[in-house]
Amino acid sequence: MTLSRVHAKSAPSSELPDDLYIGFVDNLLVDIGAVFFSSLVVTIIEVVAALAVKSALLWGCAAVQLLVCAVRLYFMGLHARQRPSPNVEAAHRHERMFAIGAVSSLAAVSLWTLLAFYVTDDGFTRFFAATMTTAFAFGMSTRSFAIYRGVNLQLAAAFIPLSAAMIVAGGWYPVGIFIGFIPLVLYMKGSASRVRANFMAVVAAQSKVAFLANRLDLALNNMSHGLLMIDSKGRVTVFNRQLLSLFRLDPADLATNARVRPLMQKLVRRGVVAKGEIERIWAALTRANHGVDTVVPLETLDDRAIEITVHGMEGEGAVVVVQDVTERRNAARAIDRLARVDTVTELPNRRRFEEELSETLRIRLERGENVNVLFIDLDDFKQVNDSLGHARGDQLLIEIANRLKAIMQPADLVARWGGDEFAILQHSASDRAQTAELADRILHEIRRPVFIDGYEVIVGASIGSATAPQDGATQEAILSNADMALYAAKGDGRGNWRAFEKSMDAKIQIRRLIELDLRAAVANDAIEVYFQPIVKVETGKIAGFEALARWNHPVRGRVSPGEFIPIVEELGLMDELGASVLRRACLACASWPGDACISVNLSPVQFRNNRVLETVRDALAMAKLPPERLDLEITESTLLDDRGSTRETLNALRRLGVRISLDDFGTGYSSLSYVLAFPLDRIKIDRAFTIGLGLQERASILVESVAQMCGKLGMSVLVEGVETDLQLRFIERLGTISEVQGFYFSPAVPEPEARRMLEGKKRLVA
Repeated sequence: MTLSRVHAKSAPSSELPDDLYIGFVDNLLVDIGAVFFSSLVVTIIEVVAALAVKSALLWGCAAVQLLVCAVRLYFMGLHARQRPSPNVEAAHRHERMFAIGAVSSLAAVSLWTLLAFYVTDDGFTRFFAATMTTAFAFGMSTRSFAIYRGVNLQLAAAFIPLSAAMIVAGGWYPVGIFIGFIPLVLYMKGSASRVRANFMAVVAAQSKVAFLANRLDLALNNMSHGLLMIDSKGRVTVFNRQLLSLFRLDPADLATNARVRPLMQKLVRRGVVAKGEIERIWAALTRANHGVDTVVPLETLDDRAIEITVHGMEGEGAVVVVQDVTERRNAARAIDRLARVDTVTELPNRRRFEEELSETLRIRLERGENVNVLFIDLDDFKQVNDSLGHARGDQLLIEIANRLKAIMQPADLVARWGGDEFAILQHSASDRAQTAELADRILHEIRRPVFIDGYEVIVGASIGSATAPQDGATQEAILSNADMALYAAKGDGRGNWRAFEKSMDAKIQIRRLIELDLRAAVANDAIEVYFQPIVKVETGKIAGFEALARWNHPVRGRVSPGEFIPIVEELGLMDELGASVLRRACLACASWPGDACISVNLSPVQFRNNRVLETVRDALAMAKLPPERLDLEITESTLLDDRGSTRETLNALRRLGVRISLDDFGTGYSSLSYVLAFPLDRIKIDRAFTIGLGLQERASILVESVAQMCGKLGMSVLVEGVETDLQLRFIERLGTISEVQGFYFSPAVPEPEARRMLEGKKRLVA
């Protein structure tokens, strides 16, 4: 029942709600038995009176009474077959039919009383007739209390003829009785009104209760939580639909006075929850009887998370609130997964690895077992990211992760440590020889080509390992020592494995100090630029200089470029250092007299980042140096890494006016193919061939042949590493080599000294 229906009123009864009004009218017309027996009694009395008095008028009244009864019963029978009344309008018609019947019946009885007074003066007959009419009127009007107009008409139909009968009787006492009818009628009407008022109060209370019950039922059944109330004897008193849904129950399972214990056993039989979970719930309900609140989290057998909150009502049972927290649990799992699993490779991450390592050390070392940790660092991964993009870099990491998992035992843990590093935890470590064998397998698997979107990608790796307890018994120690071993492996060159040795600690500390100093030196331009002259063979004069990086460490003194340049590349500082050297070299060249040129080396790392052209333009613009005075030297490894972009960059640089030289020619395995395939202006023959000039026939023939070939291809030749007069005289005799460079003329010198060389305009060749 809704609130609007509670206040909807019927027309004939301004106080009853429509639904109650319809029901009330239907009930009046359905009580056929009461009408039949009351009419039968009245008819019999009238017949007896007619026989006693021998009056035709009374016989006529009996006949009328019988006819009225028959008609009423007929229409009531029709209504009984058609009820309930479909609407208020139909109920109005039925009410009028009942009122007409009731008034007619009372009028017939009252008329019989009037005639009885008229045809006989027998006191008993008159008294009996008047009493019967009064009683009949009281009963019928009270029964029809809800029909306001019907009550008034019935009272009028009863007491108007009865009052007339009193007047017919004459004398003072009938008049007194007539006068007494007035309060009697008012009393009857008041009684009907009071009954109606009491009835309406009950109706209002019931309507309010029904309204609140409906609202409560609506609220309970639309709760997101399940609700169950039980009494102190463990019987179900209240439940809602959500509870049924959460536990896959039917309403019949919670029939009246259903007990909780059998209900929970039913959940076990149906495979909703495990038996152990039921025992936990029962324990919470037991505590609730003592007023103790409990929260019981449980997992259903279909992988749902349910949270049951039991609120105890001491000695009076409990209120149980059931909530499906599956989404919350899944969200928590997802958050935990994000915190412990690498999103790219789906491997455990560093945090998870450290947790597992800590627990493994605690358990294994107590048993006297070893624990092995391996750190794996991929070589050239940054190049893959820079040249192929991060998406393909991620695919490479996924493939490497899968290969590592395939190698290791299920009990071991493979994790992504971060970036291009992986970590492996062997729960039961083997000896040093077996670790070496495992490292070789890992290196072999990683070196196998990976095909990504049509690209063949080959990377290597460096591995460092440490074993507990001999290399450390704590998490911090074993991780630090494995990291030092990895550092040592990378220092030995790529593609190596090293196990931790105690001597590494000091070396690593020194290396790390160097790294810190080197970072500061690059950031502060403390890496100096020195200049080694390039001499024209024909004139013996300086054609230009090669810019070379030199680091004068404040403690260690002069550090060889062969030592610090690889570290710069490992630290990812090559772009920054290369740009700095190029900028300062161009500025120096622009300040020199004449048209001397400057040669600057470019690292393969700089080409991988695709910023070489921009860097060169910026340096030339800052120094206001003509591009034709700049010579950029590249190595064969730069060309080896080419995936199309290197060739495009070189062509763009040549269009800019910059010259391109191939440095260290002869040290690679396919130098001639590069000479033919790439846009080059000059070839620099490596000092490895210069050493044998004039002494070794093979070296002399090779240099002579290369010089002739380059001349025919339109490229000039520069020979590096000239240190003796014999070497220089051989080069001069060839007549095909245009420039030379080496200690024979001068080592690399600071910029002021290079300027003085140019200003002196002297021949450097005797």
